[in-house]
Amino acid sequence: MTRARRGFSLVEVIVAMTILTGSLLGFAMIAQKFTRSNTDVLSRTLGSEIATARIEQIKGARSYSTLVSTYNNVTESWSGTSAWTGFTRRTLVTRTGPSTTADYVTVTVIVSGRGLNPEIRRSTAIAAF
Repeated sequence: MTRARRGFSLVEVIVAMTILTGSLLGFAMIAQKFTRSNTDVLSRTLGSEIATARIEQIKGARSYSTLVSTYNNVTESWSGTSAWTGFTRRTLVTRTGPSTTADYVTVTVIVSGRGLNPEIRRSTAIAAF
C-alpha cells in the first residue's frame, strides 16, 4: 500500500514562489510608472497655472503703454514652501506698432524647472484699446 501524499514538494514551492515574485515585481513596476506619470502631470499642471497667472496679470494691467517696460524679460523663481517651489518663470513682451494698421503687444511666458521637459510656453496678443 502507498502512503497518501501530504503537502507540496520543494520543487513545487520554488516554482510557486518564482511565479509570485515575478507577478509582484510586475505590479511594483506598474505602480512606479503610475507614480512617475502622476508627478509629471502635476508639474505640467502647476507650470501651466504659473504661465496663465502671469498672462492674466498682464491682461489686467491698466496702462497698455507701459506693458513692455514693466514686464519684458522679467524672470522669477520660487523657493521655500510654496506650491510653485522649483519653478522659474520668464516673461517676454514685445510691441508691434503703433501704426495705422497694427498696435498690439505679444506676451510669451516660459516656465521651466521641476523636471519640465519640454518647458511650458504660453503666448497671447493684447491689442491697444
